[in-house]
Amino acid sequence: MENDHMLKMQAINEYLSDTRRRYWSINENYFENRLPDIMLRISDRLYSRIGYAHSNPLGIVLSYRYLDKYGWDVMDDVFKHEIAHVYAFHFYGERGHRGEHFLDACQRMGVSPSARTNDLFVEREKWYYRCRRCGESIYTYRPLTRVEYCDCAEPSDETMLVKVTKDQLSMPLNEFRARVKPKISVYRCARCGREVRRYKRWADKHSCAICHPGVFDEDCLMVLVRG
Repeated sequence: MENDHMLKMQAINEYLSDTRRRYWSINENYFENRLPDIMLRISDRLYSRIGYAHSNPLGIVLSYRYLDKYGWDVMDDVFKHEIAHVYAFHFYGERGHRGEHFLDACQRMGVSPSARTNDLFVEREKWYYRCRRCGESIYTYRPLTRVEYCDCAEPSDETMLVKVTKDQLSMPLNEFRARVKPKISVYRCARCGREVRRYKRWADKHSCAICHPGVFDEDCLMVLVRG
C-alpha cells in the first residue's frame, strides 16, 4: 500500500513537471510570454471534473485520474481550454465560456470553447463498509474518518461500519464476523477523558473539541490509547 502511494506521488510530480513545461511553451507560442506565472496543481481528488481554472490565486488544477487514463494526447486540449480562462480573466476580468476574449484565446490555440467532461469518463474510486450486525454494506467516494454506525440498531461495536474489500462484501455473515475485525484508533482527552474513535489516525496533534472548541491546547490533548 505504501509503495502504491509512493508510485502515485511520483507520477503526480512527473505530470506536474510536464504541466509546467507545457504552460510556458503555450505561453510563448500563443501569447508572446504575456501570461503571468500561475499556480499549477495535479489533484487526485478530482473525479467528475477533468480540470478547472481559479482566479484567487490565479491557477489551474488538472485531474490526475484523467491524465493517467487519457494522457496528454487528450488532456492537452483540456489544459489549453483552462489557459484560455486564465488569459480572459487576467487581462480582461472575463469569466465563463461566452466572452469574446475567452473565445479568441481558444481560437488562437485551436481548441473547443466547450468543456469535454461529457466526452470523457473515469470511474470513481469507492470505499466499502459493512455492518457486523446485519451485514448490510455501503460505499462512499471518500474514505470515512470518524467511526460511523449502521441504522439497523443503536450505535455499538456490533453496528460499527467496518471497512472491507469487494470480496468481503459477499462473504457469509458469520464468516465475516469471525474473520474481519474493525481496525480503528481510539483517542482520549488528557483532561476530561472524552474518547474519539477514528478509522484513520490523525497526522497532527489535536486537542479536545469539548474542552477547547476551535482552539488548540496542550492541556487537553487527544492521546492515542488504542490502534
